[in-house]
Amino acid sequence: MFKLILVGTVHLDPEGSGDLYKIIKNLRPSILTVEISKFSVRYRLSNQERWLLRLRDLKYTLSEERRCHPGLKLLKLQLHTPFEWEVAHRYSEANNIPCLAIDSGSLARNELPLWKSELLSRKNLLNITDEPDFDLDNHFRKCHSQAKIALKTPNHLPKPIHHLSWLSDKFWERREKTLAYRIKRIHGNGLLNPGSSSRTSTQHIHICGWMHLMAGAPRKTLADLLLKLTPTRMLLTRKENGEPNHLII
Repeated sequence: MFKLILVGTVHLDPEGSGDLYKIIKNLRPSILTVEISKFSVRYRLSNQERWLLRLRDLKYTLSEERRCHPGLKLLKLQLHTPFEWEVAHRYSEANNIPCLAIDSGSLARNELPLWKSELLSRKNLLNITDEPDFDLDNHFRKCHSQAKIALKTPNHLPKPIHHLSWLSDKFWERREKTLAYRIKRIHGNGLLNPGSSSRTSTQHIHICGWMHLMAGAPRKTLADLLLKLTPTRMLLTRKENGEPNHLII
């Protein structure tokens, strides 16, 4: 029988890669799935180098002061293949287990082809660097803090977040249902690695953004839709003051 573990992450966090690999290594799953589409993986691998070179060239058209803006560092992180996929795929290759990209490709098909002309335009870089300066590390610490509050004490959040109002959009609602359906199908098919019989447990880890782990709001998230599979919800956190690198919800 499968044991399903939902691991929620703060997207783009540059410290996330190492800790996520440690969690996967400790849990020794039989299968990994990731909140990314096959299209996104292929398209990013084909275009990532060109995107990064374009960003580098565009930066040199800006003033020296603007080049150091943390917003551009955040943009550079966005251009890289998400660490969630990179880590999961690396572990799967090393341990001969399936690693599946199960997200809908609709969002990626609409957005990624526009990155070269819109995201990576001088106009966009000027808009980004017009914003107030901020500390990038502190930005991610705040993201992690919000994730902890949201998952442990959701009633303390502003209503738009607590009520997951964006799921009122049919596109996002359909995407959540697609992810849930594909995970249920994996469990229904019993998709296992042939070498998994020697493992003490048969575990499926699904890696996704932390908001998919929220539960009990008026609108149904991935965690709600998978309730019958009794998933364990785990938040990847930043280690502080000797604390572990994850939080069980």
